Amino acid sequence: MQPDSPTDIPPAAPLKVERGFALWLFGPPAAGKTTVAKVLKERLEKLDVPVVLFDGDVTRGIVGEGIGRSAEDRVLLTRRYCSLTSYLSDSRVIIILAAINHTNAQRAYARDHHRKGQFGLVWINTPMETCMERDPKGLYVKAREAIARGESPNVVGLDIAFEDPLDHDVVIATETETPEAASAKIVDFLVEAGSLKPAAP
Repeated sequence: MQPDSPTDIPPAAPLKVERGFALWLFGPPAAGKTTVAKVLKERLEKLDVPVVLFDGDVTRGIVGEGIGRSAEDRVLLTRRYCSLTSYLSDSRVIIILAAINHTNAQRAYARDHHRKGQFGLVWINTPMETCMERDPKGLYVKAREAIARGESPNVVGLDIAFEDPLDHDVVIATETETPEAASAKIVDFLVEAGSLKPAAP
């Protein structure tokens, strides 16, 4: 799944933020979360919408001090992400978080700790086999090598299970939807949710 060129996003009428909103894009490693999130951010910016993107790989370094990668540690990290995005969603800005968030309990906690009508779950639905084939950082390869040595690499999709969601607002099938089409679908969701509306002429 490759990001489309910026010129692939057509011009559209500006939108304004009626109320802040936190979008959590979740899925296993190499599912395409960051790719979709970056194209979505670009689309929103072209619509004059204030937006902040938190990519999990980068944001972990900001809020994840002292947190490891075990299943238990990941729960704690989710709670810190939640504190960050719920606080910012009280401002008139769209917040995008792209992170694994591998359990239904994590995602339910996040929904419960945001204001009603200011939170959405976007499932980046990519088959695990495809994620492992992509493996741009060699994460799965290294994890398999560690497992062969009798170690526990704490990698979601291998020794930590990724739970398919019981609850989500938008699903993106990356094998059939381009990042640009995915971003348009998510913007439509934000309009339907009442977070975005056409800007006054």
